[in-house]
Amino acid sequence: MSLALSGQLVQAAQVIAEEWLLTDMDLPGMQIIGFEGVWGAVLMLLVAFPMFYLMPGQDGGRFEDEGDTMTMISNSNSLVSALLVFAFSCTTYNMAGICVTGALSAVHRVMLEAFRTCIVWAFGLSVHYFYDPNSKFGEVWTPYSILEVGGFVFVVFGQAIYGIMIRIPGLTYPEGSEPKMMESPGSIRNLASPLPPDYEGQERSKPAEFTTEGLE
Repeated sequence: MSLALSGQLVQAAQVIAEEWLLTDMDLPGMQIIGFEGVWGAVLMLLVAFPMFYLMPGQDGGRFEDEGDTMTMISNSNSLVSALLVFAFSCTTYNMAGICVTGALSAVHRVMLEAFRTCIVWAFGLSVHYFYDPNSKFGEVWTPYSILEVGGFVFVVFGQAIYGIMIRIPGLTYPEGSEPKMMESPGSIRNLASPLPPDYEGQERSKPAEFTTEGLE
């Protein structure tokens, strides 16, 4: 339970930091993804791998024997293919996530990730009940599944209320938080309107008329 909560805190800190770098620091999304990959590789090579190698475990007396792992990868085309697919999926996932954060907000990204979990769970249930009950990819509906559904609904509604996508009567909200009509998600984030302003008591400038005078 503590590891799950710690993972959620790290994920929350990641999306908040990404939104801060995108909006306040005005860094490109691909550059942020590159920074994350470089720092992740450095931490794994200098901290995680040496620590796992020195810790006791069942992998030749170690928690993780990286040398043996590299030997297995070099002798298995299936492992190489799985690693390439995994790297490609992680890259596209991070690119899509940073685009959602840049176009909308970190709240919208977390909501979409919650829907991703729901879709994976629904897929597991459908595999077990509609395709193959003995499949390893299937999942059985248990007495605790209703608790999972309730938790999922609670999380989604909490995120929607926090992001002012759902308004509760009786609560006060910041001025200007009400989205205007015909605004795109990007313009809402930047507090800009896609339509030209219509100042009260002033006439809009009319476009210049094209004439043939002077062309003859």
